Amino acid sequence: MLNSKKINLLPLVLTIPAMIIGVIAMINNHVSPSIYGQNIVISIVGGIISFLVLLRGPKTLKNKTNIIVITCIFILLLLTFFDGGLQGVHRWLAIGPVRINIAFAFVPLLIIHLSNLMKSKAIWITFSFILFFTLLLYFQPDASQLTAFTIAISILLLGVKKHKKTQLLLFIIFILLIVYSWSHLDKLAPVSYVEDILSLVKDMGIGLLVIAIISLLILLMPFFFIPPTNAKLLSFSLGTYLAICILSSFFGNFPVPIIGYGTSPFIGYFIAMTWYVNKLKMNH
Repeated sequence: MLNSKKINLLPLVLTIPAMIIGVIAMINNHVSPSIYGQNIVISIVGGIISFLVLLRGPKTLKNKTNIIVITCIFILLLLTFFDGGLQGVHRWLAIGPVRINIAFAFVPLLIIHLSNLMKSKAIWITFSFILFFTLLLYFQPDASQLTAFTIAISILLLGVKKHKKTQLLLFIIFILLIVYSWSHLDKLAPVSYVEDILSLVKDMGIGLLVIAIISLLILLMPFFFIPPTNAKLLSFSLGTYLAICILSSFFGNFPVPIIGYGTSPFIGYFIAMTWYVNKLKMNH
């Protein structure tokens, strides 16, 4: 039997190693405490919120709730185009001194609710939402999030028995947009403590770099190796999304989740892990 209170701390426990390594690297490179302090605060606050949500236990959501949540995320992504952006790149919304990367923060929640919607009769609404979100991520532009989202969603679509022709059309659109987005990456310069954080870790020693990579793998392991028996496909989908977010940072100037500076990856990861623990508890 699972110890429910201990497992409620799992999202926080899994996040701590990667966060600490990132903070050590930032301190070693004289990054301002106001920067790495945000990672410390969001990991603790996110862990507490996750713990409190898990104490309430799982709830069954209605289709109406799924559509409302998806629509809210859609609006948030749209709002990024009204933000000033950086060199034509629109991924963030400013909330006080903090800039939230909306996709990084809420795509895991989006995947969860789209998965719920796929099980209903509202499949054409689901297909429409998927296409709209794909186009928004393409126009932001964000090759990393576009790739992670579309491949994660493709895993879920493979579980839909009907409408194979429509699915094939979506897959073709996904491939074309992914190829084009990676061949036309934005020109934003990398920030040492965001996109190049692993280089800072490497400068401190290969041993610490190995530990950093292991800490990133730890973030992914539950979704792939201990998936909830009643939601394996969605678990694989979320794990794939997170894995591609991490891998993208090796091929382009994209943030390294949890280790690098940024509150948004923490929010996204806590959402995914909170869902995971809820589903795991439902199995016992």
